[in-house]
Amino acid sequence: MMDLNVEFLGYRLRSPLIAASGPPTMDWRISKALADAGIGAIITKTILMEPSVNPRPCLYHGGSFFLNTERCSTKPTQEWLDSELPAMAELGIPIIASIGMTPEDAEQLAGPVVAAGANGVELSIFTPVDDPAPMQEAIRRVRAQVDVPILCKLSCNVSDVVAFARAFQEAGADGVSAIDALKAAVVLNPRTGEPAMREQGFARMSGSALLPVALYHVSQVAHYTGLSIVGTGGVSDGQDVIDMISCGAGAVGICSQLIVEGPEAVERIHREVQKAAEKLNAEVLTMLSGRSLDYIDFTSDDEERQEYEKRAWRSQDLTAKVDSETCIRCGRCETICLYHAIAHSDSGDYRVSSAVCEGCGLCLSSCPVGAIGWSKGEQTA
Repeated sequence: MMDLNVEFLGYRLRSPLIAASGPPTMDWRISKALADAGIGAIITKTILMEPSVNPRPCLYHGGSFFLNTERCSTKPTQEWLDSELPAMAELGIPIIASIGMTPEDAEQLAGPVVAAGANGVELSIFTPVDDPAPMQEAIRRVRAQVDVPILCKLSCNVSDVVAFARAFQEAGADGVSAIDALKAAVVLNPRTGEPAMREQGFARMSGSALLPVALYHVSQVAHYTGLSIVGTGGVSDGQDVIDMISCGAGAVGICSQLIVEGPEAVERIHREVQKAAEKLNAEVLTMLSGRSLDYIDFTSDDEERQEYEKRAWRSQDLTAKVDSETCIRCGRCETICLYHAIAHSDSGDYRVSSAVCEGCGLCLSSCPVGAIGWSKGEQTA
């Protein structure tokens, strides 16, 4: 069976899975259950100088998405220092203390949380949407206090995630947790029209629906900075873990799935990762590290990176092609083709007209059995 061990931030993790900061890491008892299930490391719920008070309700499970209005830890700082962190330190896996929310507070907390047992810190700093300066200041202040790895929580709500990651890197960060939850979303009660998150009304969104957004940001940070990345956002199964690693993540954060499934999710995902990796003939996970980056278009021009629609493009002459042996004749491709390029013959086989097909890819992503591929032609201007 494949070894799940990975090297991350100087630590040998028994698993690439890291419990991201959130409700599943609010205390040592829940963290112990995750450690017993085989989690690789734990990032605590964010510790503040003064405990948080949460709006109520603060959690909502919407199936493919998850809403939360939770703030940070509701436990007093001293409780973390006296009992929670020392108990977590006995779990036998790396413990990263998430601290915030201002540079000054992080500076005061860094030394005590490390002394209490934390092996690293994650900075969760209140930052105006397009100003990395507060996080940069926090990195410098914390670096002066402790000699442990420093992660920074990286939001997807900024206009240029690469610029932020570069700013954190220049200030001395060792890595980032990418991405934080999407801001923000509203879900309504269909009968009353009242928001499900009654007191606040809106909430941050996470869950499996966020995965494609997270993969984009992880790949961008991986390519442009080379920082160590905890790929976080929408991870719910083993293939998601493989995808995060393929996009450049060194470890993979999980939170929402732990909330809805509990520690059992760790063991299930481990089995799925091993099965998926074996199909790819990967003896170790590092064989898959960053493998998808070569297929993504990265530009050296910052303006084109920030607004990709401005970029001049040369398209490939791609035409969809149906494999009649795999096809189950469901007719889905013919129904959804916007260009009427797919039609069935008298024999029931489906054929694609190369003269009409625009190579949009909708049929490929919609085929239930993967019977449609590409017939590749020459590039056209």
